Amino acid sequence: MTLKEFIKRCLAQNYESMVRSIDGLTQKELMWRPSTQSMSIGFLVWHYARVLDRWVHSRALETPQLWEQGWASRFDRLPPDPNDTGFAFTDEQLEGFDSPPASLLLAYAEVARKKAIEFLDGLDEYALENATVANPRGGRITLETMFQQLIWEFNQHGGQIAYIRGLQRGNENPRYSGGVLESAAEDAE
Repeated sequence: MTLKEFIKRCLAQNYESMVRSIDGLTQKELMWRPSTQSMSIGFLVWHYARVLDRWVHSRALETPQLWEQGWASRFDRLPPDPNDTGFAFTDEQLEGFDSPPASLLLAYAEVARKKAIEFLDGLDEYALENATVANPRGGRITLETMFQQLIWEFNQHGGQIAYIRGLQRGNENPRYSGGVLESAAEDAE
């Protein structure tokens, strides 16, 4: 498997896990926080999409983000600033975060993921390993390092989303192993 294929699979698995975790949640569950210093599921899904959109469009492509191309106006209660991804939100900002509906959050996240895949498909291995982007914390990093950072962040936040859902609804399907869902596996037998 190539590095590009590995990254694409990770992005798909992270997104599909997030979709499973928020499937069927009420608006109240999307906005629930385990403590005043915690993020909600709605916040984490929004943050996922914002981070992916910002890294791919602003940093890698150096083009306006999807957020600037109409998505911010759909999220009328959230910061329109294209640099605002929710990073380092204060407890007060987290308290004031009014989560949009799951359908809107997932629509934005899916478009951001598809654009990231399109970008990735246009790269060859040399560009992935050698092209650099500005790191918001200083210096420059390669595209492969950018995607490594995104995968790490999505794994971390995906675990938080699943954990918060578990606190509210119990464990996810215990037969899911990270690959094919049980219904597809049973159909194959």
